Amino acid sequence: MPEATLKIAVFGESNVGKSHYGAQLIGRLNAETGSLRMRGAAPDLSAFDEVVQSLSGGVPGAHTSAGTYTETLLPVRAADGTDIDMNWPDYAGEQVSQLLEERRVPASWQERVEAADGWILMVRTKPIPLRHDIFSKPLGDLQASRSSAVVERSPQARLVELLQMLLYTSHARTRKSKPALAVLLSCWDELEEPQGTTPASVLRRSLPMLADYIANNWSEQRRLVLGLSATGVALSKVSPNVDFIYKGAEQMGWVVDSDGKCYPDLTLPITKLAQAIQC
Repeated sequence: MPEATLKIAVFGESNVGKSHYGAQLIGRLNAETGSLRMRGAAPDLSAFDEVVQSLSGGVPGAHTSAGTYTETLLPVRAADGTDIDMNWPDYAGEQVSQLLEERRVPASWQERVEAADGWILMVRTKPIPLRHDIFSKPLGDLQASRSSAVVERSPQARLVELLQMLLYTSHARTRKSKPALAVLLSCWDELEEPQGTTPASVLRRSLPMLADYIANNWSEQRRLVLGLSATGVALSKVSPNVDFIYKGAEQMGWVVDSDGKCYPDLTLPITKLAQAIQC
């Protein structure tokens, strides 16, 4: 058992399901149905109150409003006795856009980035278009087709740049080795992939630049790619899901492991990332 408590931080752009996964994770921890257990009371869970209440009524929670930034500490313990501090953020995804445009990691992120032993990057692949940008198209082509429009980075290039900035921030002052990385492909249910499809194959097909960057910068033992459906189905504000109401939100959702198999334990990504950290 490690002497120090492992620290894990969560990152992701807008509309990837950070709040819904956090709320569902809290439900699993309270019900003690997963591989993790709380090792003490969380200081403050109020950031998830609205989402938890909405899910219990079978409807999705509201999107985080612009300007919001809070962190929720979840002190948990794995079955092997490993202590883990989960720092779960609640912020509008627009903050990531601002970070990339300003080329500066805000002070509110600094300590979390530097202290973390492992990162969870949540990515929603379906709405991300695989298109050419300034990193994938020959400069001559861009020059020939140049107009008054600004040539933007593609979404997957933005994710690569986000990881680059986080790595620089983590290493610049601490000189620590890079944290272990878990990529969670969220809203897996909307992808309608055949049973047994591996998350790594979906990442490589959907976001090849991001997949290559991760493979080139993290060893196989220090990285993992998993699928996640925090709610199991798409929820609607106008038509509440009765299964959430009668079975309970803590019974819904699943994780796709690296081998393509599905498991109801939403704490699995944290457990597996903790193992990768200790490799």
